[in-house]
This record gives sequence, structure tokens and C-alpha cells, in this order.
Amino acid sequence: MFRKKIIIDSIALLLTIAVLTACSGPEQKKAKFYSKGKALYEKGEFVKANLEFKNAVQIDPKYADPYYMMGMIALKSGNPQSAYGKFSKAVELLPQHWGAQAQLGKFLLGAGKLDDALAKADIVLKAEPKNEEALILKGAVLIKKKETENARRFLEGVLGKDVRNPDGYLLLTSIFLQNGDREGAEKTLREGIKVNEKAISLYLALADVHLQKKEADEAVGLMRKVIEIEPEAGGHRLALAGLYWGLGKEPQAAETLKTYVEAVPSNEERWVQAASFYAERNRHTEAERQLKEGIRQNGKSFRIRFALSRFYLAINRPDQAVSILKECLGLSNDPKDPNILQTKNSLAGIYLAREENEKAISYVDEVIKESPKNVDANFARGSILLMKGEGAQAVSAFRIVVSERPRFLLGHIGLAEAHALNKETSLAFDTLKNALKSAPDSSRDITRAMARIYTSQKDFKNAESQYQSILTANPGDLEVRADLGDLMLQAGDLKRAEKEYMDIRRQAPKHPVGYMKMSALYVAGGKWDRAIAELEQALRINPNLWKATNDLAYLLVDYGRGRQDIDRALTLAEKARSLSPESASIWDTLGWVNYRKGEMNQAVHWLGKAQARNPLNPVINYHLGMAYFHAGNPGKAKEYLQLSLASKISFPGKDEAQKTLAATH
Repeated sequence: MFRKKIIIDSIALLLTIAVLTACSGPEQKKAKFYSKGKALYEKGEFVKANLEFKNAVQIDPKYADPYYMMGMIALKSGNPQSAYGKFSKAVELLPQHWGAQAQLGKFLLGAGKLDDALAKADIVLKAEPKNEEALILKGAVLIKKKETENARRFLEGVLGKDVRNPDGYLLLTSIFLQNGDREGAEKTLREGIKVNEKAISLYLALADVHLQKKEADEAVGLMRKVIEIEPEAGGHRLALAGLYWGLGKEPQAAETLKTYVEAVPSNEERWVQAASFYAERNRHTEAERQLKEGIRQNGKSFRIRFALSRFYLAINRPDQAVSILKECLGLSNDPKDPNILQTKNSLAGIYLAREENEKAISYVDEVIKESPKNVDANFARGSILLMKGEGAQAVSAFRIVVSERPRFLLGHIGLAEAHALNKETSLAFDTLKNALKSAPDSSRDITRAMARIYTSQKDFKNAESQYQSILTANPGDLEVRADLGDLMLQAGDLKRAEKEYMDIRRQAPKHPVGYMKMSALYVAGGKWDRAIAELEQALRINPNLWKATNDLAYLLVDYGRGRQDIDRALTLAEKARSLSPESASIWDTLGWVNYRKGEMNQAVHWLGKAQARNPLNPVINYHLGMAYFHAGNPGKAKEYLQLSLASKISFPGKDEAQKTLAATH
């Protein structure tokens, strides 16, 4: 009896082990990973969810559902390319995966392949007539195909029954609005809100409809409801402030912003957002006040100081931008602190824009010392080396940039230009072709870079071909049309250059660029009066263009109508300096104006600053040599005149430089 009991118990134990083993087999494991991933996905924990789905497909590579969910995560994470790949894989493994089929249909819709997208929707609906995603897809396709009436009837037939998703109601709303039927749009949105009480998109759309109907109070009420539903989403409060502002209720907008930032004063982002709100509406004083108050309440904040520095740059106060960034350097003693590295990169960028290359490179070198592969620092370093004509070292810097950030287009373009400077033309073009493969949407910028390389080789025919390919696709691309005009000017074809520049003026008569380009053309042809007239027109359109202001001053000095124009040139040059205080070309103009006025001490001062910034510029050296000569310093005059004449570049005044140099002996 006892022996029989032992045998029975042993059999029971074996059965239990068998059951437990079966429960922990591959099918159960993959299902467990998938279920856990779904739960995490619903909570919005996408990174963790993705790991669980990956675990599921490691156990069963032919398991379609996890691929679909990974596609949904990729969509929500802003990576459509990855999403498309995952949905395609799910359909490859299981053609009857209707969710993935519907998502692929959306991609086809986005690509403009309307018939293919409709076919996808119909395939899904044949198997699952109530599939919500497929029904919405079909409605969207019908709208895109401009079958508006069919789309309206179709959507009205499924909304509230098989389709309850907010997107369906938004689609039908778009049809009513397209037909000017605001009442129908409002009715549809209210029906959608009844079945989607927390659908923010429906409330926002309804607020917009009320605004179109000039029902401001209703729109404000809806925005308040949105804030009630999602109280932590700051964007809604900013939108409410924007609504008040647009209605002319600026005090209410200001109060909304004040409440928003003061609710959590330690939240740096809120101060930045409030400042941006005012800056976008040209309320610069209030924008500055917000950022300064944010710094007062968050004394160690790099983020708000960075925003204040950018603000100062945007309103042309670079010295204050630099001052704020230098404050940042005192906030941390750790040279490897990412904020300190960003500060130094920002300072380098400002100095680079101001042509103060030595200061820029000093900050760049400090960053690279602590972070050798820092992308921003190496990009700045490569840019400076390009300007200095040091192609080999520029190649090294840009290689680090593209290695660390492969999708950074400007890095690839910089590398190509460095190769071209280094006379490695094939490598330059290969670099751009590879960049085009990885970023096909950037073909315009890459094509422009190719044109610039052809231009640097004096291959004007191929350069023109590149520009024309862009203009064929977009004749209204004025920037590229200006490039083409510049190419013609460099090639000596003044008639073709004039044609392109005139076309810019025709297409954009209220934009100064066409007039500035025409002025450069007339300068090249020695038509000084006409060059001056074009700049005058450019400045009538925009009086605060520092380059046009400076160029006009320069032309008036040498080609104006006497003392009165020279006096005006000084006024213009001073204005240009106020607009761009650190421009060496403006210092040169100021020096030359003072030279023409007979103020040699001032001339030497400004021309000396310009020469220190650009020591090999033949025109600046000529100007400085002439100023020293007439200041009674023939030794210095000889030094700078010799430098000017050592250049192979021809420049106005070269004959005078040679005669004056002879007089210094």
C-alpha cells in the first residue's frame, strides 16, 4: 500500500513538473514578454516596452505582433522610417495582420499613392468591415482624392458606430470647413467630444471654429477646459495666452503667463517659454525681463542664460550675449561639465560670426581638449581652418563631425569643401554623393555644395548645370537664382548675371537682395552711380541692412559727388557699425572715410583694427599704407603697401599704391 502511494505521488510530481515545464515553454515566454510590453506601451513607457517586444521576437523571429507594436512605438517616437520597416515586417510574416496593413496604407497616403492606399483600406475592410483604422484611412483617401461628397457620406455613416476615434471626427470636420459650413463642423466636433470626453484635439479644433465664428468667449472657455483636462501641459496655457493676445486682451495674456511661470518658479523651461512668447510679438523689453527674473529665481541656471544670450543675439546686442555667456563660465568649476562646453561653443560661434577667429579658436581648443569628439567644436574648428585655407586639418575636423553625427548635413558639406580645398576633388564629390544617400531630402543643399566646388575649379558649365537642376524643380528659389547670378558674374558674363538678378527683382520687388545684387553687378562694370542708386533702393526697403549701409558708405567715399557725400558716408559707416559692431569691413570703411576727410589718426586707428583682423587683405593693407603715408610715417606706409602689392589679386587703387610705395624710398 505504501509502495503504491509512493508510485502515485511520483507520477503526480512528474505530471506537475511536465505542466510547469509546458507553461514556461517558448510559446508562453514570448506571450509573457508581449503582454508585458503591451502593458508598458499603454503606460507610455516606450523604451521599456520596446525591450519586451524585442525579447518576444528573439524567442520567435516569426512573431508578427511585436513587430507591429515596435512600429507603433517608432511612430510615437517620431521615427517614421523605422515604423514603416516594422509594419512591413509584420505584414511579411503575417499578411492578415490588419493593423499593420492599415498603418502601411497611411504611409501610402502620405506618399501620395492614393489608389494603393485605398486598396489597402479595402483589403482590411473586406476581412474586418468594422476595422476603425481602415475606415478612417478610407475616409482620408477619399478626401485626398477630392471625392468630398463621397467622403462626407461615408464618414457620416460610420462615425459614432464603428468609428469613435477623434481622427474620424476631425476628418469630417475638415470637409465641413472646406465647404464653409461652420455649423456642421461645430456639430461634428461636439458629437466627437461626447464620445471622447478627454480628446484634446477635438476641443482645440472646436475652439478654432468658434474663433472663425468670432465667438471669442466660447473659444476661451474651451481652452480652459483643455487646461483642466491636461493641467501639466504648459503648451495649453501658452495657447490660451496667445488666444487672449490675438483678441487684443493683452492684460489677460500677461496674467496667464504670470500664473504659469509663478506656479513652478524653479521650472526653467517656463521662463524661457514666456520670454519666447513676448519676443515673437516684438515685446523685447518684457521678454528680457522674463529671462532676467528667471535667472534671479534660478541663480545657477545655464538654460535661462543660454536663452538670454540667444535673445541678445537676435536683437543685435552681441556684446551682452557674450557677457551673459561669460557669466556661465563661473557657474561650474568642472571643465568637462556639458554646460561649460556648450558655453564655450556658443562663445566660439559668436566670435566666429564676428570674424574674431583667434578668440573663436581659443574656445574651440578648450572644448576639444576636454571633449576631443565634440561635434560643435570640431565643426567650428573645421570652418575656421577652411577660412584659413588649411584643407588637410579641416578634413580631420570634419571627419570627426560626420563620424559622430552621420546625419549632420553641414558636416558632410564642410568635409567636401575641405577635400576640394585640399585638391581632393573626387573625395569631395564622393562625400556629397554619400551624404545624398543618407539624406535624400537634402538634395538642394547638396547640389548647391556641388555647384560651389565646380565654381572653385572654374568649371562654370557644370556649376551652372547644378544650379539649373534646382531651379527647374523650383523656379522661385531666389537664393539659388542669386547663386547663379553670382556664378555668371564670376565667369565675367555680366549680361547673364544681370538677367538673373533682374529676375530676382521681378519676383520679389520688395526684397532688398535683388537690388544689392544689381549694385554688385554695376560695381563690377564700373557703373558707380547706378550701383549707388541700387543700394539706396535696398535701404529704402530695409534701412537696417548693415552690409548695404556699409557698401553705400564705401561707394560714396570714392565715387560720390564731393564733400557732402563723404560726410554722409561717415554717418552711414557709423550706423553700419552700430548694426554690426565687430565687422572688419566696416572698420575698413570707417578708416577710409576718415582718410578721405583728412583725419589720419582716426583713419590709422580703424584701418589698423581691420588689418589686424584680416592681415592679408590687399585692399585693407593699401588703405592702411596710404593712411600711414599721409600721417607722415613712410616706414609703416612702405610695410603695408608692400603687403598689398604682394597679393596677386587686382584691386581698385593698385596703381596709386605702386606710386606711393615708390615715394617712400
